[in-house]
Amino acid sequence: MQNQTSCNALQHQTEVAPLRSYAVTEQVLLAAQPQPEDWQRFAEAGYKTVLNIRSDPERAAVQAANARAAGLRYIHAPWPAYELEPEHLAEFARIVEDPETGKLVFHCRSATRVGLIWMLYRIMHQGWTREQAEAELRAAGYDSDAMETFEFCAGDFFERVGMQA
Repeated sequence: MQNQTSCNALQHQTEVAPLRSYAVTEQVLLAAQPQPEDWQRFAEAGYKTVLNIRSDPERAAVQAANARAAGLRYIHAPWPAYELEPEHLAEFARIVEDPETGKLVFHCRSATRVGLIWMLYRIMHQGWTREQAEAELRAAGYDSDAMETFEFCAGDFFERVGMQA
């Protein structure tokens, strides 16, 4: 059986000069940790909001300043890597569905947790099947190793909250 560390491990990801990122829709980009040069690129690409779910408040303060300097709205929501709760997904849904959000860059350290949250959001808040949500992530560029991680972590989530998907 896999352990929880597999929920946060991706071995192969697509490089998008130079940020690892996965465009799941025209409005949402799932990304690894942005670098200082990425903030202006996001703004130039039409993104309006950055949602950071990493737990480091010092890094978040620096990112917030960089994002705002580039004209981006910045939200810091330090959600756990493990033991996500339905409340976290409800908060995510409010952010994604808020018209003020506009085009969204959603990031964590490695783009793993954001992929999992996106998949769970599609299932729980948009009525997608697990197969549809997984297919969207594959189409965006997540590989088979990542999909195994998502399947394991989603199964763990649904088991913990007493739901089936």
